[in-house]
Amino acid sequence: MRGFVPSFLATVLVAAATVHAQVKSYIPTEAEYRTECKTCPRSLCPNKLYYEYEESLNVTCWTQGTKIMGDNLWLKTEAGCYITQYDVLEYAGDYTTDLKYCGPASEVQKLTLQDAKLKYKTECRICPELSCDVVSYLNENTELDLTCWYPDGQLIIDDPYWHKTTNNCYVARKNLYSKPDLAKLDNCGPVPFLEILHHNNENGTSDVNKREPTSEPEPAPVSVPIPERAADVNVMYLINVTVGEEYAYCRSCPKESCKIEKTFEFNNEVWLQCLKIVNNLPSEGPVDYWSLTTDFCYINNKDFWEDPAGDFYRFPSCDRFEQGGGSGGDED
Repeated sequence: MRGFVPSFLATVLVAAATVHAQVKSYIPTEAEYRTECKTCPRSLCPNKLYYEYEESLNVTCWTQGTKIMGDNLWLKTEAGCYITQYDVLEYAGDYTTDLKYCGPASEVQKLTLQDAKLKYKTECRICPELSCDVVSYLNENTELDLTCWYPDGQLIIDDPYWHKTTNNCYVARKNLYSKPDLAKLDNCGPVPFLEILHHNNENGTSDVNKREPTSEPEPAPVSVPIPERAADVNVMYLINVTVGEEYAYCRSCPKESCKIEKTFEFNNEVWLQCLKIVNNLPSEGPVDYWSLTTDFCYINNKDFWEDPAGDFYRFPSCDRFEQGGGSGGDED
């Protein structure tokens, strides 16, 4: 019996050593898509860095965070930041047994938050460039929760700053009523070009269009069907044009019979938010193209030197904001 005890203990120690040996210090992998590496395993957390397509990296432990594609497993890289399992090459083993757990502290989400309100109709994009996919079309007076700031986004008039929201998309600071206090918000970190095709917009906190505008909706004139998404490729917003007629009347709705809210004179500069295509009655003539200004009234495009509906300017259809819809990219 005495000989059995040491033998049994030796077996246990060997088994324990074998189990311990199965836990790897790291696992090499590769980014399947361009992916953000975050300060915590949550999609709303700021970025520490990002990995390019097919860039090699090592993951050192696993944790849990925002559920992406039905899976809440995240991996910590040797750079000390977190990526979702969905964004790296498929692993033949099991990360939860082959790597150590990062610890409960790794699952804590630490966010800076600040309230804001939109002054204009705004596209909320998956990254802070006008070439990035639109996640949601938000109306003026929509209330937002901002999480961080990005100083190197696409210049909107004279402002390159963009802010990430709790809807997990970015809005231009120029579209807000007031500038947020940057000292109370995190820097978003480096942001790569992203596509909704490869990056789900899950945030674990809310629906994309959780917030509602606080003002009454505008009158809805009869309009033609919304153009295909291809018409919004390389869109611009808050564009400036100049009046080409002696007077340009800015009306309460996109009809010549609507009330005049403001009058612009020849060569006055006008800032536009979106395009409204109006299908007139047969007695009123062909389709009319109007633009909603930053004064929230409509001017007929024929009153401008430039043609906002033409090839040089491309900016969103106002109908998209009325529907409050987003897009996952271009559609046929």
